[in-house]
Amino acid sequence: LEVGPLVLDAGRRETRRNGAAVRLTAKEFDLLWFLASNPNRVFSRDQLMAGVWGYTAALDTGTVTVHIRRLREKLEENASRPRLLETVWGVGYRLTA
Repeated sequence: LEVGPLVLDAGRRETRRNGAAVRLTAKEFDLLWFLASNPNRVFSRDQLMAGVWGYTAALDTGTVTVHIRRLREKLEENASRPRLLETVWGVGYRLTA
């Protein structure tokens, strides 16, 4: 699966950015795969909790925020100005193609 500078290999659970390997945890990979499978589509924290973690968020949507932050640190050129993993204020997150 290719989205922008990212290449994800589900069978090997490997991620590359501009050809360089990126080490992700299992859940980081799952979240990135979910977003990459739906490029440019915005997902709320609740939708991500259901789609990636498999349960209703209830009160714990902070997990999504933490995982997005960690992915940005690993994937973005400048994590404080993300271009791949965008926040859509008041709605959620999207991976731009």
